Amino acid sequence: MRRIVKLCCFLLIVAIGLAVSMIYGSLSTTHPQALSPHTPLYDTSVQDTTTRPVHLLIPSIKVNAFVEPVSVLANGELETPTQNPWYNVGWYESGTLPGEQGSAVIDGHLDRPGGTPAVFWNLRHIHAGDAVIVIDAQGRSIHFHVTRVAFYQPQAAPLQEIFGNNGGTYLNLITCAGDWIPSERQTTLRQVVYTVLG
Repeated sequence: MRRIVKLCCFLLIVAIGLAVSMIYGSLSTTHPQALSPHTPLYDTSVQDTTTRPVHLLIPSIKVNAFVEPVSVLANGELETPTQNPWYNVGWYESGTLPGEQGSAVIDGHLDRPGGTPAVFWNLRHIHAGDAVIVIDAQGRSIHFHVTRVAFYQPQAAPLQEIFGNNGGTYLNLITCAGDWIPSERQTTLRQVVYTVLG
C-alpha cells in the first residue's frame, strides 16, 4: 500500500544531468551537473514554435493533457511541469521534437500529495498497440503506438535507449512506479512506455 506522496514521479536520478549530457554533449565546467549550452540536439532559440507539442492524448487510459516544455535542473534531475503539475505533462525540450527522428521524451506525475491520482496514474494500464497522439501548436496530430512497457530501477534505466535512440521516430513516456522510499524521496522503479511513429 502506498502510504505517502510520491512526488519524484519521473526519471529522477541524481546523476541524470551527467548521463543525459554524455548522450547529447559535454558538461558545463561552471555548473557540473547542468547541461551545457551545446547539449540540445537543435537550437531552441531558432526553433519553429508551431512545431512544439501542446497536447498529449492517450485514448485507452483517458489522458488528455497539456504539454509543458521542461529541462534538466541544476541538481541533475529532470524538471517537472510547473504550470499545473498534477494534470500537465513535461516534454524534454532539449531533446527531440515528437515526430522527428530520434527519441522524444514526455514525463508526468503518477500521483499527488496524499496519494490521489495525477496525470499518469493509469499509465500502468497501457498496452502494446495502444495509440498515443501528440498535437502540436499548428493543430497537427502526430500518431504513435505503444511497442512495449518496461520497469527499471533508477540506476539501471537505459538512458541511451530512452533519450538517445536515433534509429527511428520514437516517443517515450516516463513516470514513477513501485514503492515509495522515504529516506531517498523516490520510488523503487521507473515506468517507461516506448512508442513509435505510425
